[in-house]
Amino acid sequence: MATQTFVIKSLYIQNTIMLFVLGLVVFFLVYALVKRKPKHLIASLVWMIIVVWFFNSPFFGFSVVSVSSEGIRLNYGVLSLSNDLLPIDSPWKVETHLSGLRKMKKLYLIRIADHESMKVRRNEGLGLLEKIGGAIEDMKAQKGME
Repeated sequence: MATQTFVIKSLYIQNTIMLFVLGLVVFFLVYALVKRKPKHLIASLVWMIIVVWFFNSPFFGFSVVSVSSEGIRLNYGVLSLSNDLLPIDSPWKVETHLSGLRKMKKLYLIRIADHESMKVRRNEGLGLLEKIGGAIEDMKAQKGME
């Protein structure tokens, strides 16, 4: 079976946001170096650490899943250090979370092993997450037949 790729949230938009924020921090870092302002340099370095931490934190889920005979490839984005290739027999589960101030909005995500996807709304998003789970199960079945 060929590789199936599922886009939960647009990776292009996610990468654009990551690179824009990184570019902004690097701009201030270069500005601090050129103007020789140590306080600004330290602040820029702290912001660089915060940016890298945020895009690798549990608050930020993966956006693209590729299911193939090699395994399950998770893509978080350009700045992420946690882009992984998981074994095809990794456990998965679609979960519902309540969001908003009054916890009235339903959001859905798929958890594969200990990795969480970006949260999606509505039934279209839930259908996509279930398709991902179905593709994983199909690939497990095909691999078991070999």
